[in-house]
Amino acid sequence: MSSPFRPANHVTHSSPEQRPALARNGWLALGMAGGLLGAQIAHAATGESQSDFGGVGLMQTPTARFAPQGELSFTYSRTQPYKRFSVNAAPFDWMELGFRYVSVETVSYGAAAPDRDYLDKSFDTKFRLLQEGRYQPEVAVGLRDLGGTGLFSSEYLVASKRYGDLDFSLGLGWGYLGTRGDFSNPLTVVRSSLETRSDSTSDDGGDFQLGSMFSGSPAVFGGIEYQTPWDPLTLMLEYEGNDYSDEPLTVEIEQDSPVNLGATVKVNDNLSLHGGWERGNTAMLGLSLSTNLAGLAQAKDDGTPEAVAPSTHSRYRNDQTPEAFRVRSLNANASTGTASSAPTASASRPDGVAAEPSAHEEPSAHKEPSVGQEPSTEQQGRLLTLDSFGGAPADSPLEPGATDGPQAEDLPHLADVDWDALADILRAQSGLEVSQLRVEGDTLIVEAEATRFRDDLQAEGRANRVLHNRLPAEITTFRYRLNSNGLALREDEHPRQPFVAAANDRRFGAEYEHSITAHAASPHSSDEETRQATGDGVKLAREPFGFSWGFSPSLKQNFGGPDGYLYQLNLQLDALWRTDRNGWFTGVATYQLADNFDSYEYIADSELPRVRTYVGEYVKETDLGITSLQYNRTHQFGRDWYAQAYGGILEMMYAGVGAELLYRPMNSSLALGLDINRVRQREFDQQFGLRDYSVTTGHATAYWQSGWHDVLVKGSVGRYLAGDVGATLDLSRSFSNGVSVGAWATLTDAGDDYGEGSFDKGLYVSIPLDAFFTTSSKGSTGFAWAPLTRDGGARLNRRYQLYDMTRDRDPETYWEGIDKVYK
Repeated sequence: MSSPFRPANHVTHSSPEQRPALARNGWLALGMAGGLLGAQIAHAATGESQSDFGGVGLMQTPTARFAPQGELSFTYSRTQPYKRFSVNAAPFDWMELGFRYVSVETVSYGAAAPDRDYLDKSFDTKFRLLQEGRYQPEVAVGLRDLGGTGLFSSEYLVASKRYGDLDFSLGLGWGYLGTRGDFSNPLTVVRSSLETRSDSTSDDGGDFQLGSMFSGSPAVFGGIEYQTPWDPLTLMLEYEGNDYSDEPLTVEIEQDSPVNLGATVKVNDNLSLHGGWERGNTAMLGLSLSTNLAGLAQAKDDGTPEAVAPSTHSRYRNDQTPEAFRVRSLNANASTGTASSAPTASASRPDGVAAEPSAHEEPSAHKEPSVGQEPSTEQQGRLLTLDSFGGAPADSPLEPGATDGPQAEDLPHLADVDWDALADILRAQSGLEVSQLRVEGDTLIVEAEATRFRDDLQAEGRANRVLHNRLPAEITTFRYRLNSNGLALREDEHPRQPFVAAANDRRFGAEYEHSITAHAASPHSSDEETRQATGDGVKLAREPFGFSWGFSPSLKQNFGGPDGYLYQLNLQLDALWRTDRNGWFTGVATYQLADNFDSYEYIADSELPRVRTYVGEYVKETDLGITSLQYNRTHQFGRDWYAQAYGGILEMMYAGVGAELLYRPMNSSLALGLDINRVRQREFDQQFGLRDYSVTTGHATAYWQSGWHDVLVKGSVGRYLAGDVGATLDLSRSFSNGVSVGAWATLTDAGDDYGEGSFDKGLYVSIPLDAFFTTSSKGSTGFAWAPLTRDGGARLNRRYQLYDMTRDRDPETYWEGIDKVYK
């Protein structure tokens, strides 16, 4: 993994494609907004609409349909007296996760905030049980308001079946979805206690009411969705199982009809408008914004990689291009007088597979010369162009020495190579920040940090071209020793001649690709470092000193109690001073442009120290603050042991010191980490002052690459900022474009002192900047949604984490980019 800091105006080497993630993250929101609203008019389809509650469904009821894998949706709907805001993600095509906020217009938050509407937070999930077949429906099970206050808690089983332009759904709902109670619970045959449903609401929220799930009398719900002849429009008819006789918070709602009518207009691929008539007496209006994270991509303008001079090795000399077949055949004709059966250049595909001649081809245009006849001028020109790098056999009709590319005899000797210039070209072409170039026997060792391309094989493939075109034939192997912030991660070895052959003729691709090796990189011992620094084999040694900086907008979000959605828009200055290979100072200053924290009020009932709920004071106190100002230093204890220490202003609210240790073996799906921090709360003005509160916090963390759908499991146990002790479970799924979607839950011993809810949970998305910009980048940014800002289960926001720095220890990720080695 590259350093997260390579700004555009690096003092030594300036290049726009080196702008770091932190200098570019802020522009991501603008790019996403433009992408969401700038798409063309799209075709609607049944089974895609978001329901009033969020998640794929009709209006009040869900269906068994799911959004495409990787879909992320934001939904707003208003059906008096409820306003609903939801975020839903589909990490798999059989799973749905969502957060929802419900504002109840007729109920105040309470004595603490009587002038504000009541705001309820909840978590939803849905799973597919059976996939649709020719005769069988799609079947799903789902949970609403899971782990929230339980005001709208419900469970359901639903089936959907599509026939032409009609999509039918039929389900059975418990709880809020089944208030009508059509019949006694059939699940009592499993457990008699399911006959009645207890009051599952929680004043504090956050508890899993497992005992009440699928209990009580259920009701039938269902509906039909119709795709109209006008492509953007779908119509809905729905029969719901809620008769509104037992609304939470004693809200009184009259229902004139259980049948709801609705319509969805898909404005473009990302924006949908919803409208309907519900309960027989109430209008519904809403909209949905969606994007498919798994499909995010941007065409790249990284420049054309260098052409590869063909190999002069006898094994590959005559076989590097499809034209070589014709050349050999031509020579065979000249010496034996036999007719040619080899494909001509015009009848060969670039991959070397012979193509059938077109019926419209003129035979004379590709006729081979007869026995003893010299090739025509046109044929000689064509041969000269395709075999200009020494690829033609010695007895070919080319004139001796005729070439338009470098030959082996033209390449310099090692003593004549300009190594500084070579390192600069490697950086420009491949994004490899070279720290050392060293020759050992017939191998050139390139110690570097990959800073540009998300796939290391793409960087190494481009570097192979640069090295082959500039180094003498005595160098037969290129070895890349990749590091991150001074930590040795992996060594990748590429044999020179097989690469050259494969780059010119993909028929040699399999041979070359199977010849690449990747293994763990061990740190240099002190004796080895001394020998390398003074040895004849070292051709170049650089320390990555320098200062860099960049500006970007930033958006901070907070969901706080009855205040609903709170935001802060800042202009951010990010600076870095690299002291040496293993150490760097970094700082972030923010200037507040706009926010809505004026109305923020802390009204939670909690006995915990206020470690996060002072967020309003931090925002209101100053417009210009220091978000981070710290020194980091890394160290490697052994081949698989990594460490870092840091100190200073660590985040907006805390300053202090800390250290982290990580054990991450190569080729292992398991890694173990430990961090410990002694921090003190900062003054609200975000300058250098400190408050009285201090705490020691830290966690032991296990990372497990499950190997199942690219799911990463992270489990942490330890002490949180408020002094509470507990555990966090984090599950995330990565897609091939680098996007990951995840969810976390934290449970601590805070109990009733936790405040609203006895545990914390949230959704997050991490997006590579590579998906939004025309130049490649290894940086990433992210967004998170949590139901509430609270003091229980709060963790220190550490800027750098060893697991992210050592991502190149995962060889599977490396080999996934094998097709990029030629690009």
